[in-house]
Amino acid sequence: MISIRDAVKGMVLVSVAAVIEGEEHKILLIWEGDIPYHEYWVFPGGYVRPDETVKHAVVREVREETGLEILPTKLVGIYEDFIADEKNVSTHHLIIGYVAKIVGGELTVTPEATEYAWMGIEEILKSARVPQIFKRILDDFSKQKSKKPISRLRSRFF
Repeated sequence: MISIRDAVKGMVLVSVAAVIEGEEHKILLIWEGDIPYHEYWVFPGGYVRPDETVKHAVVREVREETGLEILPTKLVGIYEDFIADEKNVSTHHLIIGYVAKIVGGELTVTPEATEYAWMGIEEILKSARVPQIFKRILDDFSKQKSKKPISRLRSRFF
């Protein structure tokens, strides 16, 4: 159990984000309708509830924001962002990035995601309307994707 003293030391939010690659290697982004990334292009995702795993959270959040059913297939990484509110109070924001594939549903607009777009990796990395934290996630996704499989097996026959 966490003590009250430790709980009030600072605010830490844990979120998930899904890198969903579609046709022609385009990545799904949503136009964020809510804080903290209001009016920016971001990956679908959101806050982890206290009673769910991070994988359940990414599936739930993507469904709520886009109408899509996904399967998280690989962890991209864990990222930190520090967000200041209107009173300049900082919140430590942890984002857990996953690669996910679409397994069902239909892409729809929601109050949380007022628009969506499929963008190329270079277009996303150059956009001023994509927060740096999401560019870092995408950069790691790109690096992981470009690596060739490595065999750790040794054989006298190869």
